[in-house]
Amino acid sequence: MKNTVKLLFIALLTLTGCSKISAPNENARKIFGKWDYKSNSGGFSGAGGSNRLCQNCWIEITNHGEFNVFEGTNQISTGNLSIEMKESIFSVDPLPALVYQNGEYETYRFFGDTLLLSEERYDGYSYIFVKK
Repeated sequence: MKNTVKLLFIALLTLTGCSKISAPNENARKIFGKWDYKSNSGGFSGAGGSNRLCQNCWIEITNHGEFNVFEGTNQISTGNLSIEMKESIFSVDPLPALVYQNGEYETYRFFGDTLLLSEERYDGYSYIFVKK
């Protein structure tokens, strides 16, 4: 009996660990994949200057709720997220957002194969990525 309970518990953990996160609409799902970092803008002066990502960096956002940052072939950070529609200082309508474990979020929009990821705070940064 104990072995059966253990096996069920392990199976449950495995299934929940592999589950896909939901996205609020088809457009929001376009975020999943690999994105090459190009530049940033914003900050106090509006001229950019964020050191969050390097010129050789790229990100991967998985449908399992992972946000991975790479420098070349080396993974330099990882985190978990969900996707929700959130209020934005950049739009009158809610935008899809990457919601991180600490409750902070960044909204995003697409322009062709370009991703604009924006910190939701005044004097925050916006990051431009191109589909890898």
